[in-house]
Amino acid sequence: MSSKEIIKNLKSGNNVLQMETLQYITKEGNKDILPEVISLLNITDETEIRDEIIKILENLKGQECALDIVNAIGNKDYKKILPILVSVSWKNGLNYSNHLEIFTDVFIQSDFQLSFDAFTVIDTIETIDQAVADKCLLRLENAVEDIKEDKRPLYFELINIIDDKKENPAE
Repeated sequence: MSSKEIIKNLKSGNNVLQMETLQYITKEGNKDILPEVISLLNITDETEIRDEIIKILENLKGQECALDIVNAIGNKDYKKILPILVSVSWKNGLNYSNHLEIFTDVFIQSDFQLSFDAFTVIDTIETIDQAVADKCLLRLENAVEDIKEDKRPLYFELINIIDDKKENPAE
């Protein structure tokens, strides 16, 4: 199946065809259509289709897919699927170290559960570029007054995690 056919099937509105196409994607993989898969997740209310898409996103293997996930997280039109997108980010095991700032922002702006998922993504990162870490630490420090009581322990732990994972340029 070509990328063009896959996209056409995903946009068809036909649940059976969409499901068959998603199952094809699961078996064959096709990183080029990931934005279309995420778009379908955003618009469908069909539980079976949503579950299949989540399974695909949780099992991504190509590091280049991280950018598509991060772009979707930053897309205001995808606000209703934001919890899913952040959750799959720590479940799929891709490296999001180049995107630490967006997960820091999600942590600051979200409720406890979504913040916990963003925290988990950051916690799975092995090393963080010092300049990026410093930017994120500054963002966190500037947001201290806005952090709700239920997130305070996580907030302080996140600061420690980011600080500990900073790359030391002297090494």
